Amino acid sequence: SHQGSTLKMRVGGLLLLLLAVAAPLASAFKAHEFRYCQDTSFCRRHRKFDGSKSEATYHLDTLKHGEGGASFVGKLSNEMDKDRSLSLTVTALADGMIRLHINEEGSLHKRYEVQDVLVGDTATKPFSPKPTLTIQDGVATVTAGDRAIAIDLAPKPFKAVVTLKGVPVVALNSRNLMKWETYKDKGAAGALEDVTGDNDGLWEESFSGHRDSRPKGPASVGMDISWPGFKHVYGLSERASSFSLANSKGTGAARDEPYRLYNLDVFEYDVTPDRAHQPLYGAVPLMLSHSAKHSAGLLWLNAAETMIDVEDGTDGKDTHWFSESGLIDIFIMAAETPAEVQGQFALLVGTQFMPPLFSLGYHQCRWNYKDEQDVKGVDAKFDEHDIPYDVIWLDIEHTIGKRYMTWDRHLFPDPEGMQEDLASRGRKMVTIVDPHLKADQGYPVYAEAKKLGYFVRTADGGDFEGHCWPGGSSWLDYLSPQVRDYWASRFKTENYVGSTTQLYTWNDMNEPSVFNGPEITMQKDLKHAGDVEHRDIHNQYGFYMTMATYAGHNVLRPERRPFILSRAFYAGSQRYVAVWTGDNMAKWEHLAAATPMLLQLSMTGIQFCGADVGGFFYNPDAELMVRWYQAAAYTPFFRGHAHIDTARREPWLFGEEAMGRIRGAIRSRYTVMPYLYTQFHRAHTLGTPIMRPLWFDFPADESTYAMDDAWMLGPALLVKPVTKSGVTTTSVYLPTGAPGTPPLKWYPFKGSNAGKAGLFKKLWGHLQGTGGSQHAGGSTVNAESSMDSGAPVFQRGGTIVPTRERARRSTAAMMEDPFTLHVALSGGGGAEGGGGGGRPGRSGGGGGGCSRPRLVVSSLVGSSHVSRLGHRNNHRDPPLLSHEVVVVGAHPRPAHQEQDETRGGGHDEPALPAHTRSLLNHT
Repeated sequence: SHQGSTLKMRVGGLLLLLLAVAAPLASAFKAHEFRYCQDTSFCRRHRKFDGSKSEATYHLDTLKHGEGGASFVGKLSNEMDKDRSLSLTVTALADGMIRLHINEEGSLHKRYEVQDVLVGDTATKPFSPKPTLTIQDGVATVTAGDRAIAIDLAPKPFKAVVTLKGVPVVALNSRNLMKWETYKDKGAAGALEDVTGDNDGLWEESFSGHRDSRPKGPASVGMDISWPGFKHVYGLSERASSFSLANSKGTGAARDEPYRLYNLDVFEYDVTPDRAHQPLYGAVPLMLSHSAKHSAGLLWLNAAETMIDVEDGTDGKDTHWFSESGLIDIFIMAAETPAEVQGQFALLVGTQFMPPLFSLGYHQCRWNYKDEQDVKGVDAKFDEHDIPYDVIWLDIEHTIGKRYMTWDRHLFPDPEGMQEDLASRGRKMVTIVDPHLKADQGYPVYAEAKKLGYFVRTADGGDFEGHCWPGGSSWLDYLSPQVRDYWASRFKTENYVGSTTQLYTWNDMNEPSVFNGPEITMQKDLKHAGDVEHRDIHNQYGFYMTMATYAGHNVLRPERRPFILSRAFYAGSQRYVAVWTGDNMAKWEHLAAATPMLLQLSMTGIQFCGADVGGFFYNPDAELMVRWYQAAAYTPFFRGHAHIDTARREPWLFGEEAMGRIRGAIRSRYTVMPYLYTQFHRAHTLGTPIMRPLWFDFPADESTYAMDDAWMLGPALLVKPVTKSGVTTTSVYLPTGAPGTPPLKWYPFKGSNAGKAGLFKKLWGHLQGTGGSQHAGGSTVNAESSMDSGAPVFQRGGTIVPTRERARRSTAAMMEDPFTLHVALSGGGGAEGGGGGGRPGRSGGGGGGCSRPRLVVSSLVGSSHVSRLGHRNNHRDPPLLSHEVVVVGAHPRPAHQEQDETRGGGHDEPALPAHTRSLLNHT
């Protein structure tokens, strides 16, 4: 957001924050503000390390059963540090995963181990029955029962290969690049030298005038990881890059620079290929791979700054991982399908929180709606123009001098009344709450935290103070459970005066952003609870803040589900927050970049994600604005947002024609709400991504592996956004199934963009043109994509998409509306899909009606009517109210065919022509 726009000038050593009109819009990505490998000593050392030095090569002592027989333990050592061995623990986990954990024995300083990310006992629970250990020709093999996943560990030199049904999927240290910098006293022998000969920056380092004291000395860890048989690797969010990760070195590399995981506030980020390495606001150290036979994933559980090189190997992809501190804790997932791998990852770090229904609607935001009258005016205009929306947002200007959890009563004299007025029409409000607290003893949130000693500390023990929006500020140390409890208590209405239970939260600037810090963030030698250095937990800072905010929402509304938006995140953040892609721009290339960015987020667990509609910076024209709405309507999070210096851009400000198109796009979102809500429930219960690459649902279709300009929304809908100006037709590839499976069918999806058409006009439109046309899987079609028809959306044959077709002002107003079932028949004449509806925001169970039965339609070959419409469940849900069933793909019914008695109604349905829609009224 604007919160990334950090305009800085140094005058006499003082930082001045300049917010001159138009100045932010004249800025651009500032490459000089950020470090690269050449500026980062641990990166240089690991890249220079080639594995050729025998004294640095690690060997494995005999592997043996650990305590209780659940794991297997051994020691790793080399000649260079023979008095400091490393402990290795290998565990074959339940649900078919392998964990490899390496730590330093007798370390001079305790190495930080990531906390609070792993959930339940999956990360420690061994496979049952207990895994077996066999040793043959010196190679130890740990095998996990009927899952057929195993790890072979060669001793000299140490190497590990994970296999699935005997096929290698991941190889560790196969290139002998494991490097572990043991802690040493600065005066000890060898403490001032590195095996690579690059000795600069071992004990202190500077960048752009900032000094990192590095009091414990070098402590980085690294290892090479190869992916045999895989042509593509994915993951490593967050960055503006292609979804399939391009090489960072060697053949095809746009720039010889490793991918970097380090949460940063990046102003106007660049989306060109040579900036793909640039880290953005969050970090998930998860890499995925996929082939026609297998899928695999690897979680590198380390919250310090981490670099990853990607290059072509002799048989697949080679990668090289290295982190500045911490330890090596690797989880390897492998299965036959990507869905299974996603399920394994969800078992480790948790699933997407089940959001309240309103948060799936459209959100209207800008920096800033200036006062109560402005809010009321915008709200009224949405109703005046029959445009649905659910949430209006307030940015930093609503506070008293950027003091969060306060209200400027000159601008917002009655915030409680304003929130309740919105709620009377089923709408909510979100306010921004950033982590930096203005250093002002008259500000209660700061003063109490100061008194209790709750701030991040400097290396010498004082409270850290830096600059951000309010000026001099301090940052709460959310690593401490006591601090998180304090923060959660601030959301009580008696503490957050002016708030109500209708108010929700936006956590921004939580990388954390520090305007006068190195790379616009905190110094690495700052201290957290337990004397933990900031370098060890940097990528978890925003994670911990949102954990505390989530707890605060539960304190405020224990019976309702929280909704929080965050810019920073780490693995597991999906348990607490939605995420957006930050400071994008009103440019066509940023609209195009949104798709791979959101796929990247979705497949690394951050599934409630979206990009600011229209671009945060600059002023979009009507065409770009319409196209962005048409694309974003089918993404998990749907919000319009804009910089303070941009022109106002509410939907009605682009002319009548553009407004009608935007209205249609937003309504298409509300039309598919039952289907979308069902996909969120699947994400919540199974870990299944809502928005996913085509290969997720069609894993055998190799032509999809590099595609990142379209996506599947759940299992039924394929979306191809229009990302260029002047387009009227769009080439769309429709995937196919595995060889030997029945041929796939695809149908243009028309359950959207109905505008203000009446019922007769809608039905007539359904019965005309391409409404019932079908296309074969594996084909490429030129789909109509004019400004009026919108982005092409296709429904997969064999699926049912529930919709609600009536135009309403918000999700709350839709709750009693009947469903329309869009039935797209498979080649066998059947279809299946989830239901929808239910209570929209209650806590517990997550479903709120998502336990609705699956709907099954079958036996439509040779028929144009529904011969069996059944529920497949044992739940005692109320009847599914549907006023319309729309069927595509049915063949003409033979004249002699009798009515199917399973319908039971006793009244005949007329046979309709082929490829038309059967309309059945159910009351």
